Amino acid sequence: MAELKARLAAENRRAHPVDGTPGDVLCPSCCLDIGPLSGPDVEQARFDLFAAQLGGDFPLPDSTPADYAEQRNRMWAQYRQDRARLTEAAKGGERVRIWYSAAPWSLCGFYDVCWLLRDCDCSVTAVELPRWMARQDGTVASCLSWGELPPGDWASYLPLEQEIPKSVRRAITMEWMMLREENAPLRAVVNGWLTGVGEDFYDPFLRARIPDGTFQVAQLIGEVLGRARLGIGDWWLAKRIQAMAGRGELVIVSEGDGFYRDEVRRI
Repeated sequence: MAELKARLAAENRRAHPVDGTPGDVLCPSCCLDIGPLSGPDVEQARFDLFAAQLGGDFPLPDSTPADYAEQRNRMWAQYRQDRARLTEAAKGGERVRIWYSAAPWSLCGFYDVCWLLRDCDCSVTAVELPRWMARQDGTVASCLSWGELPPGDWASYLPLEQEIPKSVRRAITMEWMMLREENAPLRAVVNGWLTGVGEDFYDPFLRARIPDGTFQVAQLIGEVLGRARLGIGDWWLAKRIQAMAGRGELVIVSEGDGFYRDEVRRI
């Protein structure tokens, strides 16, 4: 506890405010690296996907679907509200700043916002999370998303902010429109490019980390997330482990308190 308090105190000492207010922070895109981007029922499909990720597929022990309903509906309504508010503000000429990283879900959000603002005549800037971040103590940090940084550290990266020219925004919009048309099961970052890929794209990373003998599902997920640093969440990896078990590549030895605690082994 003392160590935690000391770390928080150090973060507060070096913290600097970012201009604006908390109400100016919007999250208009949600997990667009997974699932459909277009089609007649895309809104319902994306809501169902959101619900599945938020406990629908892998609920916590002793929980029920009703436990997640209020949170799911609130978060979905906020997402839609943020999307509408961003469009309205941009059409009114307000400046937009985008914080993004190279993680697939974040890069998809960046592309989606550029597409959303395609007809807006406003200033759009972006701050991309750097690959390496030097610390004052001489060490180096490497994060997959801005959410891994203490909020007070964000302002120190504002010198990286760059204007996105309208020509670049048009190019990004065209790429996103092609990805929407392709409508692949997943979007992944391949050689630095956002690319549509098959649903089994991450399976080799799972296979490479499967240990000998029996192991818990959560153990394999943690190993892949920690070492491969793919920029995706645990939910999709759990879905792929389910698929591998369903086709006989893995076998469930014993069921635990929820799928993540199931014990499995390679056939």
